[in-house]
Formats: sequence, structure tokens, C-alpha cells
Amino acid sequence: MTTTDEELISRMVEGDRSALEALYRRHSPWLAGRLASATSSRDLAEEALQDAFLGAWRSAGSYRGQGEVGAWLWGIARRRLVSLSRKRTDIPEQLVAPDIPGVDEIVLSRDEAMRVRKAVALLPEDQRAAIEGVVFEDRPLAEVARTLGVPIGTLKSRLHRARLHIKEELTSR
Repeated sequence: MTTTDEELISRMVEGDRSALEALYRRHSPWLAGRLASATSSRDLAEEALQDAFLGAWRSAGSYRGQGEVGAWLWGIARRRLVSLSRKRTDIPEQLVAPDIPGVDEIVLSRDEAMRVRKAVALLPEDQRAAIEGVVFEDRPLAEVARTLGVPIGTLKSRLHRARLHIKEELTSR
């Protein structure tokens, strides 16, 4: 039985870190994409993503169950992106209008995340393990390479091939 987002939030309020991890795995792919498209800085988007989930952890008790959890997370992420962009003088502020998405955007985001998950599932095992470790688990390249028992260059090649396969899978449908 699949745990709902609302159940994960409730468990987070109780201090369950595994619930945060599950929420991250479920929502970080589409949130990362939206953040990346909202700024010209990959570093800023990644920092905002991490800060958003830290903020969700800290403010899980403020979620009132009104509206989608995805919209709540996007609101946190959007505010973190704006805040971080104001603090960073090394990055020009090139944000897309940071409005909160409607229901149609949330549904599309979930559909996109599901399509990405399906594309990842079709990857050869070595590429899937690379993507899961680096992208979904957000672990450093050196750590994932050690875990998989391969040099960093090999891991980078696997990631590159995996991204090409995912892109091909997503554009062919």
C-alpha cells in the first residue's frame, strides 16, 4: 500500500526522517526541474531544493491539509529560491515569475515525475544505480563510485548514457 503525502507529513511532524526521505524521493525530481527552469544557476536551484526540504521538515506541523502537498512544497521551494537569489551577489537574478502552480500544473508535474521514474526503470542496472545514487539520493559522485566499485570517470559515463536514454525515452512518447 502506498503511503500518501499527507501521511508522510504527519510522520515528519513526529520526527520520522524516513518520511522526509520518502517525500524527497517522490517530489524532488519535478521540484528540481521547476527550480532549474526558474533560474539560470544550477547551483542556486540545487541549494533551493535542499533548503526547501529542510524547510518542509522544520515546518511540517504548519501543513494544514488544505491543497496538494506538491503545491505546499513548491511554495517553500519558490520562496527559498527568491530568498537565496537575493543573498547571492555572484548570480544575476533571472527568475521566471514565481507564482504558485494551479492544480493543472501539479497534475502535470506528477505526470512528468511518473514518466521519469518509468524511464529510469527501463535503464540497464549499472546506469539505473548511477542515476539513483547521484540524482535521487543526492549523494556525491565519489561516494556513489565507491559504493558501485567503479572509478569516477566510469560513473560519469554511466550518468551521461543514462541521461541520454531517459531523454530519448521521454521524447519518444
